[in-house]
Amino acid sequence: MEQHQVLVVGSGPAGAACAKALRKADVDVVIIEKEKLPRHKICSGVLFGQTQVLLEKYFGGLPPHDVYCTPKEISAAHILEWKAKEGFFPYIWEMGKDGVDFPQVYLNIWRSKFDHWLAQQCGAELRQNCSARSMTQDSAIINLTVFQKDSHTLDPGAQKDPQQEIACQYLVGADGWDSSVRGFVDEQWRTKPVDVIVYQEYCAFKNMGTLRKGHWYVFFNPAVGDILCCMHRKDDLATLCVGGLPSRNIRAGMATFKQFLADQFQVSLGEVDRGEGCTIRQLPPNLGAGRVLLTGEAAGFAYLNGEGISAAIDSGYRTGLAIAQAIKSGGSALDIYKNNTTDMMAHMDLCLKNMHFLVGQ
Repeated sequence: MEQHQVLVVGSGPAGAACAKALRKADVDVVIIEKEKLPRHKICSGVLFGQTQVLLEKYFGGLPPHDVYCTPKEISAAHILEWKAKEGFFPYIWEMGKDGVDFPQVYLNIWRSKFDHWLAQQCGAELRQNCSARSMTQDSAIINLTVFQKDSHTLDPGAQKDPQQEIACQYLVGADGWDSSVRGFVDEQWRTKPVDVIVYQEYCAFKNMGTLRKGHWYVFFNPAVGDILCCMHRKDDLATLCVGGLPSRNIRAGMATFKQFLADQFQVSLGEVDRGEGCTIRQLPPNLGAGRVLLTGEAAGFAYLNGEGISAAIDSGYRTGLAIAQAIKSGGSALDIYKNNTTDMMAHMDLCLKNMHFLVGQ
């Protein structure tokens, strides 16, 4: 059976950062990714100030020019919330951490290109089109069953078995809000119903109406959804995001949002380029069990108003450091990881107290 020291499920910011730390420590690691990169993922696609600091610290620099879209920069002062009586005023989407303030100019990126770049920078082998299906373990080895979705295994008459078992000493779940790996070790995660549905569309701009270029607009409209809805620009497309409880017709909410923008601000939108969505379960953070560690959104890491990229990169890298230390010096990687993320947990508590994300909040 194929065997590695570490398997990381998920090639997003958390998985790439984890693999980066492991490869820096000369640990044998393979990333398992269910899609083929570059792949689209629902996200604002904005690198906040802390994310920029972490990229410089862990990856040695910011992404290359082809990752960005126009406008490349969005000032924190240009993220605006609107209310009918008050008009526009600043919306705070990032707080300083541990007494450190972060850059106030954010970077507008294509998430598909950004994740692909991170995966290339981490130095680990990447297995694409592979889904984690099941896991068994004993005192020393974890066996992960993956389903390979490439044409060599699925074409009629193919001889290769699409299911493969890979053994590892440590398994890392970096596979987002719908984490399969968390489901292997967290019964609540497997059985808990979805709490929130988020839906995003990219639409051609015809006319911005009274809205200004280079700004990011936030609205709390109960006719649209149960969480904030927002819009900002990426090249020639408007990125529109809405969300709500599972009982809400989220596509109808998107149509209402578009009509609201047209009626209130004379925004004119063209054809939908693409749409994408995700589901979110809300449970307390869980960093894993035994030699299965969870990181990023799979562990429940998210900062103010749902910002997840910086928390993913930071928790992912710390996961890799913890495993590398346990392999080299012994001890529990999970205990090391827990001890090394107390500041992140404290910051999440602070963000939760300052959250402004729900309609009516």
